[in-house]
Amino acid sequence: MWFSKSHFKPNGKTALVVGASQGLGVEIALKLYQQNCTVILVARTAPRLQQQVKRIQNTVGETNGATASYIACDVSDYNNCVKLWDEIVQRNQDPDFIFCCAGSSIPKLFNDLSGEEISSGVTVNYNTAVNVVHTGFKQVLAANPELPIKQYKKRHIILFSSVVSFFPFIGYAQYAPMKAAIQSLSLILRQELGPYNYRVSCVFPGNFQSEGYTEEQKTKPEITKTIEGPSVAIGGDECAEIVLDKLSKGYDTVTTDFVGWLLGSSVLGTLPRCWGFFQVIMSLIFSIVEPIALWVVFRDIAKYFDNRKKPVTVIEEVEESNKDK
Repeated sequence: MWFSKSHFKPNGKTALVVGASQGLGVEIALKLYQQNCTVILVARTAPRLQQQVKRIQNTVGETNGATASYIACDVSDYNNCVKLWDEIVQRNQDPDFIFCCAGSSIPKLFNDLSGEEISSGVTVNYNTAVNVVHTGFKQVLAANPELPIKQYKKRHIILFSSVVSFFPFIGYAQYAPMKAAIQSLSLILRQELGPYNYRVSCVFPGNFQSEGYTEEQKTKPEITKTIEGPSVAIGGDECAEIVLDKLSKGYDTVTTDFVGWLLGSSVLGTLPRCWGFFQVIMSLIFSIVEPIALWVVFRDIAKYFDNRKKPVTVIEEVEESNKDK
């Protein structure tokens, strides 16, 4: 499919972009609008969405009928998503594309995470996607109760996982498991929604520049940085361009750099392939090299904890307090 760009045509269509107040979501919305696609930006904060809509309109200028608008909504709450789709229907809009870009990582050691941070990993990185898709699909079914299944309009869901779902490692306990869940969800939706003319794609971005990426560096443990290596974060604009280009070429498993593609090759399952013949070869090579690579990783982790001050537990803090009294 590398020679074709006919599998994703946003001109004259409508896209719902969830998580579009910053980062990759807004960059994708901008590029879609540049291709004369009506975009509906969704996030929790109305003022930021207003700013992004103005930025998109000022950057692109006049279009051939496409519009840019926003709906402020906390999509981690299921009932809010029901209201979101009600408002979309009231606007007489029916998105052809649903981009579920919302997500955030709090890279910390497992022991250092708070209960609130663990919960946010579930709500922000998984619920935001499954809630939007589920309520949207139910709305489509309710609006077309008598329609034969093969006559449903073509729609396209694009879920955003992460390259760490291929290779989860220390520091990403709050983030990676939920992104692996998004990968699994994409496989199920492809089976269940496919008969209703839905195309389902899953994107596995590597590092890219964004406000979220900058925040991650503030809490990321040194051992996590060591394992990641000196990877260069590409620009958000470039990342969005890569995603849309691969979707237009018909790929439904989308990685944004060579390292991501390699790591995806190491865990071949039932995901759609991308240059599948070469992935099979790389998978064979990984099966030989991976035990050595993991030995190096575990060696570095052991050294890190040996040199790190033993964390003080809550019980120890109480005991020290009692001694002082």
